Amino acid sequence: MTEPTQSYLYEQVAKDLTASIQDGIYAVGQRLPSLREVGKSYTVSLATVIQAYSILEQEGYIEARPKSGYYVLPWAAVQSDEPQLTQPILKPTSVSVAHLAMSLINEARQKRLIKLGAAIPAADILPLASLSRTLAGVSRRHWRSLASYENANGNEHLRKQLSLLMREAGARCKADDIIITNGCLESLNLALRSVAKQGDTIAIESPTYFGILQVIETLGMRVLEIPTHPHHGIDPEALQAAVKKQNVSACILIPCFSNPLGACMPDENKQRVVNILAQADIPLIEDDIYGALSYETRRPKSAKSYDKKGGVIYCSSFSKTVSPGLRIGWILPGRFIEQVRYKKFLDNISTSVHPQIALAEFLERGLYRKNTRQAARIYHRRMEQLKYWVSEYFPQGTRMTYPKGGFLTWLELPQNVSALTLHHKAIDKRIAVTPGILFSAQGQYQHHIRLSCGAVEGEQARASLQTLGALAHQLAKKAR
Repeated sequence: MTEPTQSYLYEQVAKDLTASIQDGIYAVGQRLPSLREVGKSYTVSLATVIQAYSILEQEGYIEARPKSGYYVLPWAAVQSDEPQLTQPILKPTSVSVAHLAMSLINEARQKRLIKLGAAIPAADILPLASLSRTLAGVSRRHWRSLASYENANGNEHLRKQLSLLMREAGARCKADDIIITNGCLESLNLALRSVAKQGDTIAIESPTYFGILQVIETLGMRVLEIPTHPHHGIDPEALQAAVKKQNVSACILIPCFSNPLGACMPDENKQRVVNILAQADIPLIEDDIYGALSYETRRPKSAKSYDKKGGVIYCSSFSKTVSPGLRIGWILPGRFIEQVRYKKFLDNISTSVHPQIALAEFLERGLYRKNTRQAARIYHRRMEQLKYWVSEYFPQGTRMTYPKGGFLTWLELPQNVSALTLHHKAIDKRIAVTPGILFSAQGQYQHHIRLSCGAVEGEQARASLQTLGALAHQLAKKAR
């Protein structure tokens, strides 16, 4: 009689520990309690705990590390299929997303909403306390600087620190090659205006960040959406064929952990795309705002690192890694530096003084690298939890991307589920997601949504995804 009871015990312990992992109590990468601690907690023998841990190992939830203990693994077993290569219509399209985008953004800014779709970082992960102390010190020591404009190119100390930071992305540059901007969107705006004019066609990934579409729309330009893989980014062959057939003035890409897909282009694809565009004499505008948040040990190379002719305009900011409120970005314009510098001066003369000095000191003390590595580990754990909850709560046939950095993922729902309807029903439940229609000028991705693990975690994230999944189930059944 003893044997069945013992078997029941270790299976129950394994089941309970599995549930704790799935619910996020033990996160991916976290060390589990020791065998003795678990034995005391469940009032079972050491042999029972060993058998329970053995089950978790066999099912791929944990791994044993010599002289260290047991650690939670990513849950590869629960991954569903990724979305397929996108197939946009290969012709220039006028952009008209601004009204819908602002309407949905304003709706999602309501108080007390759980922001499951917002591309915003978690406040508790950002180094806000350290940054605030640095800003306070800068305000005391550099109060006289408020009496004059900063250099139009930006603070020299900050630009020197950025030239060092760019080496981690594989791009070597000097401080004089960099211009400080008011966030990445200003960088993209300056870049577009420096290489294209009203009526021109801009090649983009499909789907792409709706902010890029809004900038293109504001400037009166058109877009050419290129097929994009949810894991590897834009299709180089499709891009090459498109630029041969169409009159393209520039190309905008997010090669590292794109918004909304989370895709990261392999290095060989980045090099190929840079070469294709260089041969066609088409500037590449690179948005690298998420590159530092890699789940891997080293961040991926930028497309700029393969630039031999100065045709890649690199744009980034600290909005996702340090503080969105500071509004500090930068641009590395390559051979277009004079055009960008002049337009920056006409727009606003220069960027705010004290935030630049504070960020320069922040970078110099090594705080940026330390914080981004820690943030990436946290987002990795959260993303693994999000994957599991989506697989548990959403309708059969739901597909999602599996990014290796950042905090955004893309869900393809069953075709009979309207993402816009889901958005409105979710708002009624105080949950905000971002419908896929915003990410295309062609009105595609009507059954897709962008999700984020940036600002929501733990039980709040689990309960919200459960509610969202239930709404998706209801819409799927109703549409049959």
